[in-house]
Amino acid sequence: MASILISSSEKYSGKSSLCTGIGMILRNKGYSVGYMKPIGNMLVDVNGVLSDEDAEQMRRVFELEDEPKFITPILLTDNLAHDALAGVDKHFDKTLVDAFSAVSKDRDFVLIEGTGGIGGGAMYGLSDPQVSSILGTKMLLVTRYDSVYAVDRILCDIELIHDPEMLAGVILNEVDESQMSYVCELVVPFLEERGIKVIGVLPKDSTLRSVPISEIVEDLHAEVLAGSEHLEDLVDHYLVGAMEVNAAIKYFRRTPDSIVITGGDRSDIQMAAIEAHVKGLVLTGNLQPSAAVLGSADEAGIPVILVRGDTMSTIGRMEGLIGRARFRKEHKLGRMVDLIENNVDVDGLLSIIGL
Repeated sequence: MASILISSSEKYSGKSSLCTGIGMILRNKGYSVGYMKPIGNMLVDVNGVLSDEDAEQMRRVFELEDEPKFITPILLTDNLAHDALAGVDKHFDKTLVDAFSAVSKDRDFVLIEGTGGIGGGAMYGLSDPQVSSILGTKMLLVTRYDSVYAVDRILCDIELIHDPEMLAGVILNEVDESQMSYVCELVVPFLEERGIKVIGVLPKDSTLRSVPISEIVEDLHAEVLAGSEHLEDLVDHYLVGAMEVNAAIKYFRRTPDSIVITGGDRSDIQMAAIEAHVKGLVLTGNLQPSAAVLGSADEAGIPVILVRGDTMSTIGRMEGLIGRARFRKEHKLGRMVDLIENNVDVDGLLSIIGL
């Protein structure tokens, strides 16, 4: 039985999508695949029981029958943080080993998903390198290439991995098309000259980043006020409308396929967004817009949704929604598999980890 722990430099860098894509490729090759997220940090209520959102997605995608307590044996609750600060020993080593033993039974390969960034969970003795050491597995580090400073993040992350043999390699994710030659010709050789094997370079893909407005409505528990016939329109960016109205129109027009978040009392920004033909409006503070705004939005076919939360909390939820490859749609899963097969040395990775 082989395994790999997929870690990252930061949140929302692509760990879940890589786990899903690699797992599907291995299943297509005839391997039995298991999954584990040792530390749940995205807590959700599932039929009255706390679980992790990523773990629940993987249970559905891979049709796993393992008990949730084995797939995600440790949940980052407030009580856990309190006990860690108070010095209470939870014997997590045994908890992890027992859970890993359960999910790996009769499996050829187990995917292990890290927690947030590579150092997440360190206060519990559960950073990704620590978990990797406990479970005796290698690590694959994925980094979102947003600029050349991604190289700094990788080099700093490597410092946290005390045993160089523990690192299977690095994947650079979401590389903009305009940066692809620069990354392949300069960044990859730079890293490999320092003994860091680059397993793959994945381009930015709008299909994976985009979500239908209906999914935003569901995630934000929002009320649809207008444009209900366009809820399946896709958006891949969100913009915050908190500026002077003339600047807002130019700002909105620069980014197509966006949804605008603004206060329910900012009718000037709302009308500017409609004039700029954005994909949708998220109004915060549970403040009803004017009839003129709703009429204009309906006429333009632009959904308007209302949420109870304030603008800052809504932005936080949106960050976790847009740009994450949530595989509720089959085409997203197929696209992720294609990207990995075309841009990642999967056979080389399997050879490194002994499969």
